Amino acid sequence: MLSIILFSFAFYYILSIYFFEGLKGRDRTTFLALSCALVAIVIGMRNPLMWSDSAVYYQEFVDYVKPLSETSSFDRPQNYGELGFFYLGVISKTLSNSSTFYFTFISAITLLFLYLGIKKYSIFPFIALYVYLGRFVNRNTIQMRAALAVAIIIWGTIYVTKRELWKYLLVVLIASRFHTSAYLAFPLYFMNFVKIKRSYIYWGIFASLIIAGYFGGTIRDVVSQSDIANEWARSYIEEGSEKAYSNDLTNPVIWYQIFILFIWTFFEERLSKLTEHYYTIRDAYFYSTVILIILCQYAILAGRISTIFATYEMLMVPLFVLLLPRNNRMLAHICIAAFYAAFMFLNIRKYI
Repeated sequence: MLSIILFSFAFYYILSIYFFEGLKGRDRTTFLALSCALVAIVIGMRNPLMWSDSAVYYQEFVDYVKPLSETSSFDRPQNYGELGFFYLGVISKTLSNSSTFYFTFISAITLLFLYLGIKKYSIFPFIALYVYLGRFVNRNTIQMRAALAVAIIIWGTIYVTKRELWKYLLVVLIASRFHTSAYLAFPLYFMNFVKIKRSYIYWGIFASLIIAGYFGGTIRDVVSQSDIANEWARSYIEEGSEKAYSNDLTNPVIWYQIFILFIWTFFEERLSKLTEHYYTIRDAYFYSTVILIILCQYAILAGRISTIFATYEMLMVPLFVLLLPRNNRMLAHICIAAFYAAFMFLNIRKYI
């Protein structure tokens, strides 16, 4: 089964560069919508008992969620805190008692916002979807609330670029109803008012590495004693918890994100001409990478928090193809196809 999934995934990339990305207008939109719909169905039809947190969502839906006609204002979720996500379950159970329908319903809403974001911001939307799935597929299969919240935040990126505070604030508030971590997206709006030079990016990452390397123990103590951290993420910081393990700076994802960020930053003059959201995306990914470094003492917590803006990677990597001469771009395509297929393999191998 794993080999079939990986083959289909790689074949999709081949179709993307030779067919889908060459489409125009309505045909392009239609095939992108169909691609997202297919992904939503495949993810929704998985066996939730085989996918870590999905089993918890399954139990919540089966044991605690009721149809709208039986739900009172006193009903609350048992396994998570956000009422917005709880009421999506209520709507789903009102329509069908099937857990498969529930997971497909949530997946479809998430992929809808993802589709709207990719369609709006990406020159290569099909490659962007490929990168997203390779890198973040576990978010949709395991971290369902975060997946939906992040998709909404990405969709609302345009309000940061246009500096429309109240609209972006509304986007963040809506996203936070599905996952509380969405509040961390709010500072991005104000980062957009500061002209961050390329040198600041490099020095900022260097300083973050120094801080994490020399003051990691202090950071760990501060986080573990924080009331907010204990309220929102106790299982990720509590001593002895299996989710509170440390990777230090040996976490390969840290160096991978630094690599992507530095390419995006180094080629600022060329890439900024390809998307009006260049600086918003750069600042967001910089923000994500700093969080990932500073909180490296709590590997899962760092990953869960930084993943909000790490998602912009799906808009960044496809544009790297255009940095190469036309006759060398196939090499870039091969690298992207192979690299994110490897990510897909690492993400799903223990669940298939």
